[in-house]
Amino acid sequence: MDWKLIQGYLRGAVNIDLPYTPGVDLSGVVEEVGEGVTAFAPGDAVFGYPNLLRGGAYAEYAILLEDELAPAPRGLPLREAAGYPVAAITAYEGLFVHGSLTAGDRLLVIGGAGGVGSLAVQMGKIHGAEVWATTSAKNVDWLEGLGAKALDYAMPLAEQVKDVDFIFDCVGGQAGLDALETLKRGGRFVTPVYPLPDAALLAAREAKAATYGILPSRARLEAVRPWIEDGQMRMHIAGEFGLNEVVRALELSASGRTRGKLLVAMSA
Repeated sequence: MDWKLIQGYLRGAVNIDLPYTPGVDLSGVVEEVGEGVTAFAPGDAVFGYPNLLRGGAYAEYAILLEDELAPAPRGLPLREAAGYPVAAITAYEGLFVHGSLTAGDRLLVIGGAGGVGSLAVQMGKIHGAEVWATTSAKNVDWLEGLGAKALDYAMPLAEQVKDVDFIFDCVGGQAGLDALETLKRGGRFVTPVYPLPDAALLAAREAKAATYGILPSRARLEAVRPWIEDGQMRMHIAGEFGLNEVVRALELSASGRTRGKLLVAMSA
């Protein structure tokens, strides 16, 4: 989300005012609370993300609304909690709010090694789905360790899986179009990456389709936090950078070749 916002991909959808401090996901310790805040007190460990119009995570201090934060997962290093909020809410809403995932569904995740995709794989397994996910050859073993059948995106998907109930596309573009060949008639196609495939292609398979955005939500973070705490769901941290290395971290994120998430530490 950070690099897409900075490079202008969200222009028109998210109209920010300058000057603007980028950065969405964060974790930290509450320093002060405003009048009327009852959910948190100074010293509480929290994670969450501010509304994109405010941003502010690439700084030593950030201001958030009460409902944009949740208690940090117990047993997880606080800095690692910053890798979850946007990805977890995106995966949760895609699978359960827009896609109505149920036990026994055949779920295909496009882009299974990324932050959103890897959490979607794990959420699918938690809820009893059969999960397939596309990835590059280097991530096959890791992705299968999360419980998915890994599919090589360099090979035609229709030769690797068929008759899936639900496609969750975390990549968009041609990847989503190629995946449609695997969807059974009357299946679901959900993506947080605008736009959807052509309506005629979806109609040919009588597919139910949705694209969506998310908002900060303490309720959503509270819903996924138990899965993190009991070890059913984990985020791979691909690297950690100092605040003076943000540009390098964003370049790596934009490359699409990272596994999981990258962290930016405000201090050692």
